Amino acid sequence: MMGKYFSIKTINKIILFLIAVIILNIVIFQASSAVFEMTTKIDEFFTQKENSDQNSYVDGDIVESDDDVFSANKTSSYAVLEATTLRVLDSGNKDVKMEMASTTKIMTALVVLENCDLDKKFKIPHEALGIEGSSIYLKENQIWTIRDLLYGLMLRSGNDSAVALAIACAGSVDAFVDMMNEKAQQLNLLNTHFDNPHGLHSESHYTSAYDFAVISAYAMQNEDFLKIVSSKSYVVEGNETLDKQYFVNKNKMLSTYEGANGIKTGYTTASGRCLVSAARRDGMQLVCVVLNCYDMWNACANYMDKAFAKYTPVNIGKKGDVAANIEINGRNYSLALQNDLTVPLKKSDNLNCVGYIDIDESLELPVKKGSTVGKIRFYDDNRLLFGVNIVNIEEINDAGVLRVLKDLVGNWNASYTDGEIKQIFSVNGNCLEKRCG
Repeated sequence: MMGKYFSIKTINKIILFLIAVIILNIVIFQASSAVFEMTTKIDEFFTQKENSDQNSYVDGDIVESDDDVFSANKTSSYAVLEATTLRVLDSGNKDVKMEMASTTKIMTALVVLENCDLDKKFKIPHEALGIEGSSIYLKENQIWTIRDLLYGLMLRSGNDSAVALAIACAGSVDAFVDMMNEKAQQLNLLNTHFDNPHGLHSESHYTSAYDFAVISAYAMQNEDFLKIVSSKSYVVEGNETLDKQYFVNKNKMLSTYEGANGIKTGYTTASGRCLVSAARRDGMQLVCVVLNCYDMWNACANYMDKAFAKYTPVNIGKKGDVAANIEINGRNYSLALQNDLTVPLKKSDNLNCVGYIDIDESLELPVKKGSTVGKIRFYDDNRLLFGVNIVNIEEINDAGVLRVLKDLVGNWNASYTDGEIKQIFSVNGNCLEKRCG
């Protein structure tokens, strides 16, 4: 019938055209599906990245998101401490409980350093694999030393390294977290609680700028910790299970700030940008913590610059200086400083503290002169400001003397004007005044 109206050649063209349209529709459908699938995977990728610890983010590897703009409007906090005395030199919202992201690993490293042999070899367990967020890409049954894992933890912020170290140190992550919280209690921290060793988001995983500055200052006294966090790079030598690894420190303060010698970056969408920095200039070691600070690099630099400009490390007592003269049962006893005591002071500074004398409970009579009998701990606003060991100048043969010393409380005042320090220390009304330039 069609032959009456169309030639065979025309019919063939129509058929070819219809086939072409069908093929084109199939191609378009498949292409659309592929694009949709790719878009979905990209969205999933960035969702996962935004909900994990992003130390690479703070180095500018990823485009900023609306979450970051929002976090800049939430509470931020900071604290600058002199690391030896723990004196607060500058702060804002320092006691507010906040998340700290990967800066958590400062406490992780500290607990490991205090409880593990750094040369111990450890076979990576399955539990340490696939931890979300930043990673050093551990593989099951690889052999690592504790030392190498610590460098991976602090330079590359490996969440898998954090879990591996926790298991190596305590047998399980839960047991290790208990050790972290016990350490926080030992340091008398009131606003800190750990839920994990890596810092991924958890409602009950928090600290304050002040508390974490104390943790960091304490950690910086550990020579191995200082060596690790001040390293710009590190090489892990390979073995039969492991290829050679090259770690470059993500903390750019080490290259951009004068005197910088640590410590750690951190980021999650819940915590915002976090940074713990440390620097040493002119004999004074500072630690600066900023939590949820959008411009964390410049903030830390500015806070430390101001502290270095305002404060000077002042020697307020030299080894052997008499801290207090006490009369007990008609006999005089003198307590002297065992070491030099240096405190950061600013011009026209006037510092008032309460000093508690802690006597060593294990002392046995007779206590020979020159023995370390305890420590004077100075508190300002109920915070430990600094402490110094004390020695007895006279031999002690009377147990009653030790009982009296244990109950002593004193007041200490120091003023710093025109390069001269004037200080008065009184114990139960007995005063010692001294001047030094």
